[in-house]
Amino acid sequence: MLIARVVGNVISTQKHEDYKGHKLLIVKQVGADGEFCGPEMIAVDGADSDAGIGDLVLVIQEGQGARYAARCDHPGPIDLCVIAVVDMIHVSE
Repeated sequence: MLIARVVGNVISTQKHEDYKGHKLLIVKQVGADGEFCGPEMIAVDGADSDAGIGDLVLVIQEGQGARYAARCDHPGPIDLCVIAVVDMIHVSE
C-alpha cells in the first residue's frame, strides 16, 4: 500500500464495458512528510470514497488485491485502487 494525493481526474467518453461506473483518478505518491516522491499514476476509486483533487488517499498497488478492492468481477487489468481517504498521518519517532 502507499499514500498518495489525488492530482487529477481521468474523463473518457468511451471505456471498456468492465470499467463503466468506475471513477478513475490521477494520483501521485507522497512520503510521510507529505512531499511528492513518485510518478503520477491512474487509480480506480474502489472505495467509492468520492475522493477528489487535493485529497490524501490510501492506495493498494497489486493486481488481484486492487481488483478485489474495486469489487470487479472480471480479470481485466487494475493495478491501483483507492481504498480510503486519509484524514491524518501521525509518525512517532
